[in-house]
Amino acid sequence: MPHRFRLFERIAFTLVVMFALGCTTLIAYENNPDAFRNGLQYGKDALRWTGQYTMACASPQSDECERLASE
Repeated sequence: MPHRFRLFERIAFTLVVMFALGCTTLIAYENNPDAFRNGLQYGKDALRWTGQYTMACASPQSDECERLASE
């Protein structure tokens, strides 16, 4: 199979997977919007905590990193 056809196949597959993911997300939201919003809030809180942990561990003082890990 020529290289250009493999490239088109990969692009088409990626678009199909992204469309399926979008449909699945919409169905999940329509079935239970409150649980979906709670999951988004939990993810936002987890990202905020991870960012704080990364900033503390990047500092030259390692005791801050150990303190956050113990919490």
